[in-house]
Amino acid sequence: MLVAVPAGDSIAQSPHDLQELGSKLFIERGCVRCHTIGKGRFVGPDLKGVAQRYSPQDIVRWIKDPQEIYSKEGKMPVNEGYPPMPPPQDVHPMEAKAIAEYLMNTKVGKVDPDGGTITGKVVNKTTDSPVPGVGISLKAFMGDRETGDDETETSADGTFKFDKLAWDRSYSLTLAFEGAEYATDKMVFFPDENVKTLDLPVYAPTLDDPGITVKEAHTVVEVSENGVDVGDIMIFDNPGDRIFVGSADIAEGKKETLRFDLPPHAANVTFMHGLDPESVVTTERGFSDTESIMPGEKRVIFAYSMPTDSGAVTIEKNILYPTDSFLLLVPETKNGVDVTGLTADPEPIQMENVNYFKWQGKDLEPGDRITVKFKGAGGIAAYLDGYIKWAALGLILLLVGLAILYSSVGKSGPAKRKESGDRERKELLDKRSVLIRDIAALDDDFEAGKMDESRYRRLRESMKDELVEITRRLRL
Repeated sequence: MLVAVPAGDSIAQSPHDLQELGSKLFIERGCVRCHTIGKGRFVGPDLKGVAQRYSPQDIVRWIKDPQEIYSKEGKMPVNEGYPPMPPPQDVHPMEAKAIAEYLMNTKVGKVDPDGGTITGKVVNKTTDSPVPGVGISLKAFMGDRETGDDETETSADGTFKFDKLAWDRSYSLTLAFEGAEYATDKMVFFPDENVKTLDLPVYAPTLDDPGITVKEAHTVVEVSENGVDVGDIMIFDNPGDRIFVGSADIAEGKKETLRFDLPPHAANVTFMHGLDPESVVTTERGFSDTESIMPGEKRVIFAYSMPTDSGAVTIEKNILYPTDSFLLLVPETKNGVDVTGLTADPEPIQMENVNYFKWQGKDLEPGDRITVKFKGAGGIAAYLDGYIKWAALGLILLLVGLAILYSSVGKSGPAKRKESGDRERKELLDKRSVLIRDIAALDDDFEAGKMDESRYRRLRESMKDELVEITRRLRL
């Protein structure tokens, strides 16, 4: 999660204020996912006593640009037995200064030598009652490697407890309740946190569709010499108070919960967010998800490519759920495209120095169809003749994120944006731009063989998560 730090004199400059801010940023910037303070080695070194090993200036350099430290020391990594520190992700100078101030002056609290505790309660949110007797599994990780597991069962009042947990691990919890599975994200112990307390909500299941709709759908098309890529993001909404486990048997032991339409001949389908490939079943007109759908929103992002053997490309999209709003973005070119099923906006928008044509639709119903056809005698080849490439293939997710941002900003109105803080919005927009460039550079380094696949995927996933978080904050 990112914290936007205002520029100039708008932020308090006292050491105490910086240290307090730094303690929050140490958590929110993800430093705790690699480092402890007084709790022993982790993915990265324990930072207790770092002030005796480095100057404040060097700590700031570590945070902003670890490559500068590696160059100064003449080796990488500096600390034997640890992986190199990941490249920076647009750290604001004041953020780096605040984190450094915190690390230089923080006092290590009492650390339980037996380890940490994760405790909480399982609550059925449909009935607002505790759930006794349900089994909970805990898995421990060192980085991405699973290192152990444990199990327990909730008591009569729905509470559970895992104790004597090593400080140098991250943990996740899973449980099954009435045919549905639930899981937490990986969690770590924060500085001065010996006990982590959390509630695990579960829901009564339903076999009947609770009235699932799509609140927002966005499609972004990218064209290059290699073909056409399409990125889709869909924000589903389960308006009920029960988890939808599906009713139609679609595969052995699996029930369909969400349906997705793909154009004929779509290839290279990639699931980027909200879809587990092991839960996806291919269908005649696309694919279906079989994971249970909890009440509230579910965001799904996926991409695919379209063949260009014939020199022309037509993208057809069938609406399967009531859809509140739909946004389509296609890069501007002198040849243009024909779009049916949506209303064109005469003014293109600009993102990263490229103009995009925009089409929108409201209150679409199942059975509605959207068609995108590239014009010109040369089909897609003619389109490419007038197209300025925006970025490397593989960044379709970033374009999708920009689509969400644009539609949300467009709905806010000038007054509301003013009230929310133009300066903070600019900070986040700048962060987003730098992060996009960093991901593109990371892709280039991997393709050039400069890093192994496991490190590349780990860094890219971290950057992608940060981009999603920036986009979420910009939508507030």
